[in-house]
Amino acid sequence: MKHFLLALLLFNGSLFLTAQELVSLRSVPFKTAYTGNIHIHSVVDQREVKNLGTYKNPISGQVELQLQGGAEKSVKDFYALSFKKDSLSKPIYIAINALSVQESKRKVNDGIAEVARAHVSLTFFEKTDSILKQVYSIKHNEDEVFALFDKASVHATHEKRIRAALEYCMHTFLNRYQTVELSVNKANFKAYQENKEMHEQLGEWFNLVTLKGMQSRYFQGYGISYTGFVDSKKGWIRPYETSFEVTWARPDIATSNGFSNVNSFVFRPELYFFYKRLSKGIYASMSANVPVGFETLEDLTGDNSINFVIGVGASQGLRFIPWKKKGLVFGVDFFQQFETSEVYRFDLGLELVLGVNF
Repeated sequence: MKHFLLALLLFNGSLFLTAQELVSLRSVPFKTAYTGNIHIHSVVDQREVKNLGTYKNPISGQVELQLQGGAEKSVKDFYALSFKKDSLSKPIYIAINALSVQESKRKVNDGIAEVARAHVSLTFFEKTDSILKQVYSIKHNEDEVFALFDKASVHATHEKRIRAALEYCMHTFLNRYQTVELSVNKANFKAYQENKEMHEQLGEWFNLVTLKGMQSRYFQGYGISYTGFVDSKKGWIRPYETSFEVTWARPDIATSNGFSNVNSFVFRPELYFFYKRLSKGIYASMSANVPVGFETLEDLTGDNSINFVIGVGASQGLRFIPWKKKGLVFGVDFFQQFETSEVYRFDLGLELVLGVNF
């Protein structure tokens, strides 16, 4: 029994160890246009959560990413490669406000891609009369886009993006710092902070598979759709969506046009599709699309024929996604379309949507 408990503890310990991955920043110095002489005296990590984030490694599963030796030592050692301490160098102090790596998906022109980000927020200080004075504050994202299934490269290159983000922050600080040093009004200088809008977190990617029941003036039917989008609290969201629909003409519509049956099979890729987040889990939607497919027609004498259909459509509606991770999705859309159907040219109707989010 003792051997069993010992083995169990060792197994759990190995699981804990594999739940972390350490990133060591490469010893790569960089050059700047700064003509002065500084060194990094100290780095203080002010983050509440000290890791770089958690993500799903393609090989080992869910892991927590950490900088080798901790963020304070790792960042200081990285900068020390380029800024050597000597008797004449000025000490600079750095506070780490944010430092993380993130992964998500993004809609691009050719479809969906993986995107990786290193997010860094630093504040630089100098000491005057034994008092630390803030001189610069900056936030920066270092983004990179990969092919959808190239997950291994995403994980393998986080270290490169961290170094690039740290280097960018130092370059911009030194450009500002040198301007201040050369200024005749240095005594009146106030701490500078970049105020450009910065999305610190990559939006969460939603996958929706939905079924819809359709009812219009001329047709009724059903369809299935896939929608993928990156959530955002601000601005318009550009989802990726495609759907397939099967509809049939109402009996009185078919008969009045000389047919006993009219069935339609349509593929509907979205040209322009927008979501707008109204509140948590509630989105307004608008789209423009091009339905392409064919109709099978049976006339009153029993003869069959096929008609190629193409058109232009639009829709406006709402999507309800109450469960952020996984769960049911509800929706309603009002649609309009022009189409080369044998029984109508312009149609409008209502769609009721039910599906899952994963």
